[in-house]
Amino acid sequence: MDISKKDWKLFRERLSGWQENYMEGLVKEYANFLNDDKKPASERFWELEKRIKEDKRHPGVVVELKKSEVIWDIVRF
Repeated sequence: MDISKKDWKLFRERLSGWQENYMEGLVKEYANFLNDDKKPASERFWELEKRIKEDKRHPGVVVELKKSEVIWDIVRF
């Protein structure tokens, strides 16, 4: 499916805002998780490290801009 130049331009303009909002949500989740005193600090640390490693792969954090993949990128958001 081909995407128009207008839509491609709009997608590129909005992408950074979408990613920023997604990452803001992640930061809030991380903060809530770290403030949970029911778990030991070491367990929270390693769990956070694991979460960040997984979350870095999500298109909300990083995405390779390819016009041919725009539709799938939107679906993944």
